[in-house]
Amino acid sequence: MSTEYTQSRTVQFIPPSEGPLRRHTHTYDLMRQCIHCGFCLPTCPTYSVLGVEMDSPRGRIYQMQAVADGKLDISDDFIEHMYCCVGCRACETACPSGVQFGKLIEAAREQIQLTTNKVAAQEGPDVHARDEYDETTTPTVSRSKNSISATLLRRFFFDAMLPSRTTLSLVFGGLKLYQRSGLQTVVHKTGLLDVANNLPTPFKGKLKIPEELMYNAGGAIIPSPLPEVTPAIGEQRYRVGVISGCIMDQVFHDINEATVRVLAANGCEVITPPQQGCCGALHVHGGEADKGRALARHNIDTFAPYNCDAIIINSAGCGSTLKEYDHLLRDDPNYAQKARAFSDKVKDISEFLVSIEPVQPMGEVHHTVAYHDACHLLHGQKIKQQPRQMLKSIPGLKLVDLPESDWCCGSAGIYNLTNQEMGHELLERKMNNVEATGAQIIATGNPGCMMQIAMGMRQRGLPMEVKHPVQLLDDAYAAGGVYKKTSNDSVTKKTPRPVTALVAAFALLLAILIIKGRRRK
Repeated sequence: MSTEYTQSRTVQFIPPSEGPLRRHTHTYDLMRQCIHCGFCLPTCPTYSVLGVEMDSPRGRIYQMQAVADGKLDISDDFIEHMYCCVGCRACETACPSGVQFGKLIEAAREQIQLTTNKVAAQEGPDVHARDEYDETTTPTVSRSKNSISATLLRRFFFDAMLPSRTTLSLVFGGLKLYQRSGLQTVVHKTGLLDVANNLPTPFKGKLKIPEELMYNAGGAIIPSPLPEVTPAIGEQRYRVGVISGCIMDQVFHDINEATVRVLAANGCEVITPPQQGCCGALHVHGGEADKGRALARHNIDTFAPYNCDAIIINSAGCGSTLKEYDHLLRDDPNYAQKARAFSDKVKDISEFLVSIEPVQPMGEVHHTVAYHDACHLLHGQKIKQQPRQMLKSIPGLKLVDLPESDWCCGSAGIYNLTNQEMGHELLERKMNNVEATGAQIIATGNPGCMMQIAMGMRQRGLPMEVKHPVQLLDDAYAAGGVYKKTSNDSVTKKTPRPVTALVAAFALLLAILIIKGRRRK
């Protein structure tokens, strides 16, 4: 932490007059459930690396209550400790008192957002706290300067990109074009990425991880929307809605397609409303709770007319938030009851499929697979056995154990971008265990985990791949002749030739300019 302003700071202990961490609130009651026993300490990834009490669940709760009681200011230290947390919720599984830490850390970050916004234009220590808040919650922004660019990037990410399918398509379409046109190869071979990464910008030294995570984004340049209605194969037994997601639908559209096919094979009429939007999970995790609430209301209203028996999600992080819409909207008199009804219907794809009798035969799929527990599936939704049961039901598939399968991989939403060093530490521990399995495939039910672990495999040159469990089930149904897999968004779908030619020409020109510039030096 910078010291040029902390030494002259006047510490102010002012309890919040508004927000979730003020006294006599639902959140305050949740904090008081903690008995500070320490059972959470061995399960906490950040505590295991840092060994700092304030970076343990117990220590963070102590700080939250101190803020609520007016004994601690929302300072740079408080913000740093709250955003160092990966939000894995492993402490919830270990806690004998049933403390709901996920709700608490989200409340703390919401309080930070409310407080720092309120005083951002004022003189005093919170001006610096605002700078650090921007740095901690916006990918790769330096602490001491360029807070305006940090804020703008944060506003683009949360306000413009995630809620807008059009903006998402443009951003990820550009990424896929960059990868498939040859420009990515040129950038790597010419060292342009290293040059850009070392420029004196707010993102200095932080560009490689985002580029590596999205090294090979799948699907068409602009994915086709999923059908609004997909009929059941055979007799219809259920009507289910599918949350297609935002980033999920752009990068892992093939998983969404597999989800729809598998549900249809199990007698489900599948509803995928085109007007649905982002679930708000990243907003809520990042302290943007009001925007998360707005997105929750939109999705509740979107699915209401379809009268679905269940609402299916294949992304662990999204599912955890969707199941907590009732908590998110508990104080909204118009939506509290609707949110409870909605959350009660939300089911992870594995949770739903294991709860119903399969009706179609599966063919053999000969792979050795190890399963990684996504944190928000295991600790947030308490789903552990269902994905394993689903995998074990596939003929020919051999399921082997992954040591520390319940330990966070370091992805944690956008944590691997905002806290790159800690994210790397956790990934290394995970990859040591992944490598030890000798598996061909690591299966996991969260897109962030998939990207993080796949990056670790590439870095180590491991002959493995990452798949969602539903993809393996999809392969089994196809092998059994239930359907033939088709996709308008195949990874192999080619970029139009005129576009490829233009981008290739631009890449060549850029390479020539770089080479000439180096020769002059």
